[in-house]
Amino acid sequence: MEQRSLAKSVTEVRIVEAAAQMFARHGFKAATTREIAQLADLNEVTLFRYFLRKPDLFWAAIESRLGRVKLGRDLQISLAGKEEPSLVVPKLVAFLLDSLLEQPELYRLLHVAAFELPGANKIIREHLGPIFDAVAAYFERCVERGIIHPVEASLPTLGILGTVVAHSNLHALVSGALPVFEDREAKANAYASLWLRALMPDSPSNPDPVTGEGLQNCRLALERGD
Repeated sequence: MEQRSLAKSVTEVRIVEAAAQMFARHGFKAATTREIAQLADLNEVTLFRYFLRKPDLFWAAIESRLGRVKLGRDLQISLAGKEEPSLVVPKLVAFLLDSLLEQPELYRLLHVAAFELPGANKIIREHLGPIFDAVAAYFERCVERGIIHPVEASLPTLGILGTVVAHSNLHALVSGALPVFEDREAKANAYASLWLRALMPDSPSNPDPVTGEGLQNCRLALERGD
């Protein structure tokens, strides 16, 4: 009995992984269950034993990816405390870059969910809502303490996400080339500096907000994957 359950689990994982790849590549409508079954190296009849409906398979695929997006302990502690934005924003950027690098299908699956399937907001909110709330609450406290400009907390929360997610894709679309960065650390530094300059009151003594400990913190976060 235990062996049968294990076999079922392994087969289901294969189906879900194949579905995530196909849906990310072709979208919900264009990806077929036959293609997904072929990629999973099984027949379509077996696939339907696990997932009777194509939407059920899509939701399983996107949940498998969303479930992997977790805040590291160090970033959780930083967001819950009173750490300065010059230290927290680089960590946040590093977390977003690593999440996208480790899961290249995630952004595309979210796009497909939002535009092709009704009810996507509920499942996305279930998985990503707690992260959004933690980041927004941090920026709200920063506004209350007067250490960043008085902005609505969702602006930097979603703005940083949008910068990390959209910049490379839109740059390639508009210019025909990828953005020029020496490495991932340079990319993280550029994004963090942009938002810290936008959020923090002008400081003539510190023309570049990501320096010293902040830059070192960004480098360590990238190395650890926080």
